[in-house]
Amino acid sequence: MGMIGTLIGSGLTGFIALRSERSKQRALEQQEERQSRHRERLQELDLRLEHHRWRREHRKAIYEEFAEKSQTARIAALDYHRCCLPGAPEAAQREEIRLRGRMAYREALKTSYAVELQGPDEVAERVVDCISSLRDLLTCAEEHEARAVAGPLSQDDVVEMHEQITVHFDDAQHRLTLFTRAGRDALDRPTPPV
Repeated sequence: MGMIGTLIGSGLTGFIALRSERSKQRALEQQEERQSRHRERLQELDLRLEHHRWRREHRKAIYEEFAEKSQTARIAALDYHRCCLPGAPEAAQREEIRLRGRMAYREALKTSYAVELQGPDEVAERVVDCISSLRDLLTCAEEHEARAVAGPLSQDDVVEMHEQITVHFDDAQHRLTLFTRAGRDALDRPTPPV
């Protein structure tokens, strides 16, 4: 009887040890699985952060390019207006200056599409306002050329034309300032949540 009890006892001890070993093994596997999931989440977070940094830099470059093209278009439209005035030394290059003004506007327009695609919405809205203002500025310069070609301009005509172009030129600068603020706000936003 003693021997049977010893055998049963050792069998029971072996069985309990085996179950304990399996439990330890399962606990180790679960811990490894949790650590693996944690590493995957960290890698995913790193990828998201890297993507956010890349997108921010990409947007910044596009915003800067638009601002530069917009300024170039503003100045080109003002040059176009000036070459239409009586006694302007650039009058001989009027065709070239007109073409430069139109091309500068087209370059700003083309770049504005990239800004609209990048967003966000408030930046896209500001870029649409900028383009509209640049179009008004260029149209004003075109109207001044038409007036100059139609006949001699009086001093009052020149003053009026100067006032008109100044209003449009200043509006284009104001719209660009609003765009710049919206772009800066968009770029300064913290990293999106995970």
